[in-house]
Amino acid sequence: MASLHQRITAMVRTLFPFLLLFVVGATATASASSGARRPLFREYIGAEGKNVTFADVPVHPGVDFHFILSFAIDYAVDAANASAPPQPTDGRFVVYWDEANLTPAAVAAAKHRGGGSADNKNNVRVALSLGGDTVHGANATFRASSVDAWVANAVASLTEILTTYGLDGIDVDYEHFGERETPEVFAECVGRLVRALRALGVISFASVAPFANPDVQAHYGELWRRYGREFDYVNFQFYAYAANTTVAEFLGYYNEQSSRYAGGGGKVLVGFGTDPASNGLGPGKGFFRACRELRRQGRLHGVFVWAADNSAADGFRYERVAQRFLAGAAPGFT
Repeated sequence: MASLHQRITAMVRTLFPFLLLFVVGATATASASSGARRPLFREYIGAEGKNVTFADVPVHPGVDFHFILSFAIDYAVDAANASAPPQPTDGRFVVYWDEANLTPAAVAAAKHRGGGSADNKNNVRVALSLGGDTVHGANATFRASSVDAWVANAVASLTEILTTYGLDGIDVDYEHFGERETPEVFAECVGRLVRALRALGVISFASVAPFANPDVQAHYGELWRRYGREFDYVNFQFYAYAANTTVAEFLGYYNEQSSRYAGGGGKVLVGFGTDPASNGLGPGKGFFRACRELRRQGRLHGVFVWAADNSAADGFRYERVAQRFLAGAAPGFT
């Protein structure tokens, strides 16, 4: 009997020529998920292998909470030479997050656990993030032999992962690009992938996670120009700015990136990092003052954090503060 992987791959490859016609010719539509009824809070989890579980992370009943599993990467280790660095696989994604703790059963439990109100308990959804900075210490560089080959492989492999884990969406966080992988190639690969996954019904939301680097902005800018309406959120990495960023500078950066990623389907979210490498305007240095000003202007669309793995050591102090800031006090949430 054919395995789940074989069945999904056969299905996707059978449908792919027709799906590709739809992807190329379809008119993009804004996702219904962009109209959230509660404040949005998002958190990356699983990249550091620190045994942090979904259940460890505090979830406020008054927010829409997105866990973002980090990462699925289209790189693989050579089984015959495990000491060699992973090699690109042309869109064939595999799981690199903490599989021991963040299992399909754990995803199901986290979504069931959601702390929403009695009439709408499921305020937790779970996504996966693509790419990231490194894989086993080497750059997780975006590579594609061709647009069609990469998209076909990515649709098949990600459909299997998304359905196996019962996930709801994807985040795109490639941070390095090959010389042949121009902004135009990247835009077509990722844009067609997201549109195809929506057409298959395996995701209901998508986001991108760029930062202020010329090459990164060139690639994501082209993706946004061509396929911006396929994305619901922009997790802009404000924590990649200088460590001495002021509130005024942060607000200026927010205005700049909101202008850059305007005109699509997404909203720019503000974020901070809790790992030692994060810079920018931190939560103890004015981040919430900046958020208060954005909320006063009606422009605070949500908050995200990199990452739960690092926040656990401090008892998720700032995750609690951020969610209370977004949604107020709640019984049992401290």
